[in-house]
Amino acid sequence: MLDLNKRVYNHTPGPCRVVTGITDGAAGLELVSEVGIVFISTGLANAYVNETIRGGLAMFQLEKEMAKHETKPVKIEGEKFDQNKFAPLGISSYYSKGRILLYVVNSHPERQCVEIFTYHKDKNVLFHRKSVCDARFTSIYDVVVVGADRFFISNLAYMSRGKLQTVELVMQSSFGALYFFDGRTVSLHESRLSTPSALAIDRQRRLIFVGSLLNENVRVYALEKDYSLTFRTQISLLSSPAGIHIEEETGDIWIALHPVLHQAYLVTLYPSDENVRSSSQVLREDGVSWVITEPYANDGATISASNAVVYDKDHLLIGSMFGRLLHCDVLNPSIT
Repeated sequence: MLDLNKRVYNHTPGPCRVVTGITDGAAGLELVSEVGIVFISTGLANAYVNETIRGGLAMFQLEKEMAKHETKPVKIEGEKFDQNKFAPLGISSYYSKGRILLYVVNSHPERQCVEIFTYHKDKNVLFHRKSVCDARFTSIYDVVVVGADRFFISNLAYMSRGKLQTVELVMQSSFGALYFFDGRTVSLHESRLSTPSALAIDRQRRLIFVGSLLNENVRVYALEKDYSLTFRTQISLLSSPAGIHIEEETGDIWIALHPVLHQAYLVTLYPSDENVRSSSQVLREDGVSWVITEPYANDGATISASNAVVYDKDHLLIGSMFGRLLHCDVLNPSIT
């Protein structure tokens, strides 16, 4: 479970560089392909009682030829929104008729909610629309949108972050859950799941992907017309999935993982200590043949604790829990 016997060997799919403007993590990434924008959640350390780190959101514009590799902070406006209690993690989006809705998991211990925003591209501003909160949200991790104001939420464990949750995880109990918001109420969709983490959906909105940190796999469900889920298959990874991205054109599954789990745990104990590092890994599963390859791996020196990934037209973005955002050129996509 702790991966004490694992060792990571560094390699990249091509030239990589650190994206400027991100210093407090890029724990969540969401590509809105219609406008070529990647939204980034920053400041996750705020959820780990590091109040000096301010949670926020940033954006990165993808272009065919990248002249600059830098992000821009996105301003958040809302009378009832308290950014001091904002620790963003997973992100999902909904695009319709030029309108972008952003759904962000707020993992702050005092405010476990999904925050819903409307993005105004011209002003680069997010307007806070509403919050979806529930007493059963104890350790929410990711969100995936299946329609306007309809989404699934993964709840990693029964206990909230702290010693009791650590005991729960060490015991490898299956008290995680998958919840669904139908626009009005939150309902329990799947219970007794082992550490459900990353969520994703394919472009046709037919398949839902659910990662498991401790079981080191991804469960695949068929999304029915009534928003119920039917289990289809399970993908074994031998590594702990933290973020999932489905490539729109091919259906390939890109996964950011924690290959050495005990290192990732130590990083969460000391999120601001740069000397505490965790290995990073990105896997790609072919959408047709289901062959798994490893485009990227690092021992933590370049990027620590990879938690999110986005791939689009030979551009690979890898986000760290508490540190950097990395951009890599994929030179040979067909064999990566």
